[in-house]
Amino acid sequence: MSPTTQLLPREFASRAIMRVLVIDDEPHVLAVGKAMLEAHGFEAVMAHSGEEALELVRVGVEEGRRFTSAILDLTMPGGASGFEVLEWLRACDPQLPVIACSGYFQEDVRDLCQAIGFVDVLPKPFTLESLSLAVRRAMVQDAEAATIPAAMAMS
Repeated sequence: MSPTTQLLPREFASRAIMRVLVIDDEPHVLAVGKAMLEAHGFEAVMAHSGEEALELVRVGVEEGRRFTSAILDLTMPGGASGFEVLEWLRACDPQLPVIACSGYFQEDVRDLCQAIGFVDVLPKPFTLESLSLAVRRAMVQDAEAATIPAAMAMS
């Protein structure tokens, strides 16, 4: 089992397609994120805007190839804010764990992000370790959420 799947429940890890969507308007952030994620065995898909990300998530849901998590830049000039994009993604795939990413985090923003539905925050510039850890935590939360309804049905 790869280090990426060691934190996941065995039944989830064995069937996981570890697809991570990275949404950022900066090409160098996308390139670095893609290289880092692929170095850890993830399939990394890049989107330059919220609109592009929404289309990728919609197609993924329709084709049965959901993303296991998404990393969303909060500030993308000229387009929708990260908070708006989060709403769009939640409407399309309510179970998609979304990580907020920004170079401008303050403690109150971190709390706000988690309060409105981001599963984690990833400050820029990120390291290989911080990126990998944020994605793994998001995947564990997704796996736990997927097992809760089954556990409730058994009781």
